[in-house]
Amino acid sequence: MSNHILFLLADGFEQTECVVPYDILIRGGVKVSLASIHTDPFVEGAHGLTIRADALLSELDPSLYSGIFLPGGGRGVENLRNSQAVQETVRSFMGAGKWVTAICAAPIVLAAAGVLHDKRVTSYPSTEPDIRSYCKSYSQDRVVVDGKLVTSRGPGSAEEFGLQLLALLEGKDKSEDVRKGMVAR
Repeated sequence: MSNHILFLLADGFEQTECVVPYDILIRGGVKVSLASIHTDPFVEGAHGLTIRADALLSELDPSLYSGIFLPGGGRGVENLRNSQAVQETVRSFMGAGKWVTAICAAPIVLAAAGVLHDKRVTSYPSTEPDIRSYCKSYSQDRVVVDGKLVTSRGPGSAEEFGLQLLALLEGKDKSEDVRKGMVAR
């Protein structure tokens, strides 16, 4: 299966955490689809940017994707966590050994889905108490990879996260080419 990552978007998502990894993965040749968890394809970010999703999560076949990504954002994470469809999708991807990735506060969604018990994770600093007891170990590293689980700290680590995920999906050389092309650190 070629890499095809499904971004799950909910109203209130953190825009930087969505757009930066999206752009990096696309530049690296990874297919990315945006799915609204709502009944409307238009999803409003935490700071007013509205994105039109490619599809609604309720219309998709999860078996067609090699991984999922959950952006943070306070209200966005609340909406993701409160969605039964998101919880089931997270458990399905983790159970199938697919990529499960989350940034900022979004690891709270993974904790709620019960998939972190044997994993090392990171998250936005203020969410550590909400996650620590649900995972094997908690790290303050900017990006943490544990098998096919990738987590990151927040908007400031979105670029590192995207480049690391691209390296895992398409190789270090591809990630390095994209990094140089973006004049990233």
